[in-house]
Amino acid sequence: MQNETKTTDDLSNKVKICVKKNNGIMERFSYEKLLKSLVMVEAPYFESDRILSNVASSVYDGISTKEIKKIVYELLSDIDEESANKYLAATTLKVRTSRDKIESFDLAKIANTLVEETGASQETAFEIASQVWKELKKLNVEYLTAPMIREIVNTKLVEHGLEDLRSRYTRLGIPVFNITSLIENGSRDNANMIHNPESVHKYVADEALKQYALLQMLPSDLADAHMSGDIHIHDLEFFAGRPLNCMQHDIRTFIKYGLKVDGTGDHTSVAGAPNHIETLMNHTGEIMLAAQQNMSGGQGMSLWNVFVAPFASGLPYGKVKQAVEMLIYNLNMAYAARGSQVPFTSMGLEFSVPKFLQDEVAYGPKGKIVGTYGDFEEETRMLQRAFTEILLEGDADGKPHLFPNTIYTLRKESLKDEYAEDLLKVHELSAKYGSAYFANMLPDYRGNMANYMGCRTCLQDNWTGDWNTDCLRTGNLAYITLNLPRIAYQSRDESEVFEYIDSYMDLGIRALNIRREQGLNCLNNYNLLPFLNQDVEDDVYYRIENATMSFGFVGLNEMLMSLFGSGIDNPNSNKFGVEILEYMNKRAQELKKETGLRWTILQTPAESTAYRFATLDKEKFSDNVITQGESGANYYTNSSHVPVNSNVSLVDKIKIEEKYHPLTGGGHIFHAFMGESYSDPESLMSLTNKIAKKSDIGFWAYSSALSFCIKCKTLMKGLNDQCPTCGERDDVEWYDRITGYVQQVGRAKSSSGGWNAGKKQELVDRNRFENS
Repeated sequence: MQNETKTTDDLSNKVKICVKKNNGIMERFSYEKLLKSLVMVEAPYFESDRILSNVASSVYDGISTKEIKKIVYELLSDIDEESANKYLAATTLKVRTSRDKIESFDLAKIANTLVEETGASQETAFEIASQVWKELKKLNVEYLTAPMIREIVNTKLVEHGLEDLRSRYTRLGIPVFNITSLIENGSRDNANMIHNPESVHKYVADEALKQYALLQMLPSDLADAHMSGDIHIHDLEFFAGRPLNCMQHDIRTFIKYGLKVDGTGDHTSVAGAPNHIETLMNHTGEIMLAAQQNMSGGQGMSLWNVFVAPFASGLPYGKVKQAVEMLIYNLNMAYAARGSQVPFTSMGLEFSVPKFLQDEVAYGPKGKIVGTYGDFEEETRMLQRAFTEILLEGDADGKPHLFPNTIYTLRKESLKDEYAEDLLKVHELSAKYGSAYFANMLPDYRGNMANYMGCRTCLQDNWTGDWNTDCLRTGNLAYITLNLPRIAYQSRDESEVFEYIDSYMDLGIRALNIRREQGLNCLNNYNLLPFLNQDVEDDVYYRIENATMSFGFVGLNEMLMSLFGSGIDNPNSNKFGVEILEYMNKRAQELKKETGLRWTILQTPAESTAYRFATLDKEKFSDNVITQGESGANYYTNSSHVPVNSNVSLVDKIKIEEKYHPLTGGGHIFHAFMGESYSDPESLMSLTNKIAKKSDIGFWAYSSALSFCIKCKTLMKGLNDQCPTCGERDDVEWYDRITGYVQQVGRAKSSSGGWNAGKKQELVDRNRFENS
């Protein structure tokens, strides 16, 4: 008893010693963790005291976790070989899996995959797995990888003359078994993808390129930080070859100079400056599709109807509408983007010519100067009306056009009575399909321009102060996401929260800088992005020096719940949430001064990240984890949003979330999930006026769940299991906004579809606002 007390005292004296984890983050030495690791491997009870005592005398400030584990393993080996082997497998031998996770080595997993993938008997599988384990114990490596283990397994299969099993177990970028599964079942990683040959090709290539990024491009500590779930490095499959994320185009460039869709004109036909509105509509779609081959994210065009307005001059409304209709159908039928998707496009529309553009030189047919944009007020309004009406009509079956994401810019003048009819038509679109977005330029933190790409990434004219260079021909270069709930689980007080935020942001800085360097290489050295690198007025089309690099975040609500017992909807907790975002913004501003680069904070879309983080944390922290959803479909609340199942009123939700929009200049969105009864355009328009004039909400959408009967083409409000018109059950398709854009959820009576388990659970959990 006296010795046990002495050991505890010795370890207690080490409480201020910090241990360096594999990802480079310093963590306080924990007696409890060490004791737990011995208990978990069933180390002999009376010998554990000696082990703890030896460790206590050996640790020092800055010791690595690898060193501590080595000490424990050697001590255990002298006492009990079986316990030492368990300890080695559970704590020291870590495996980087093909699922972007770091797991403890488990002999049984090798045996199970042999049975599942090759049809081996249980006896053969465990014999091979045991021999692999004997080989792995001899290796002096910090990490094993799934490919490494697979190759050793293949060697043992060959040694035993099991060539037929080896051929089924061989890795072709990804395992044969996984390719078979993709061909037969598809994947749910991207809600914008369907199951077809191109998507299979994309997923196979993606997996190889993800592995390449993690093994070749990122230092091991950054790869560990991603795979373990401290941070999420987005679009790893595009890290090497398409390192640039979202982009805002300037259609005036192509109006003046024509179009080379390959960037050079060497491999495709070259189009001169357009002379007719129909040609310009065709060019608009081709620009988006061509850029999608060079980008990993969405393509946007702000001020689109203003810049196109000179081409509508003197034309009847019917002809203008027909030309716009051609563009919208082209954008939704150009089934040739990555993995056979339509290009991910956004269009920014104005209700009138903004004041700052009134005197700007206007370019018209053949690229000629035709006055100023202020001369084309009526044409600007005509194009907006045409665009809205076509979206409102839907496609030939009555389904919504899913692209482009159409963003209506609200300015003080556009809320005047003279624009009420146009504004009401837009709210008819919101009431019917929920597909319209609103960009609010009224708050004090706004300048002349704030344009959105995809579902929230944003550029504002607060970089150089020039709306043109700040907001056009550039975009979001890349972003990483911080796992905020994990920071809460690891922090013992509020001061440690900020220490962890700094550590995670440090990881993000390094990852983003590596990606930026790769972007420069792809543009300038590898000739890999010819469309973006084409010459324009003695300059390169894509202005990488103005592109943003952003820190996103997930689970602020769950972080606050872990720290304070209440979430973002509690005023006191919410104050600390605002402090966190203010702290991150301050750090981003300091980085701007230090590096001269454009660092921003954004609300991560987190289509899959919120689910991935929650799943990883459930495994790592067990009962301490606070998530939304249910077992097997857990997820964290997106960024700084109120949980989707919260009972707070719409007004209170606005008051809570508006505090974060000025602090997330790199992108944000407010979701108003509307119920079936909330379909009155005038009520929505009244609400829009209040949000625009009385809040700091910068970007929002009214989202409605829809059902569509494929058999009889009936569109219904809400998520319906059965068509009321024809009684169909199997072919009822659900639609809703995933994290930003409206997309098919899947069939009502099927577990398949584009949304992952976490997002599907979130859909069910969403509390929808009804008319009061």
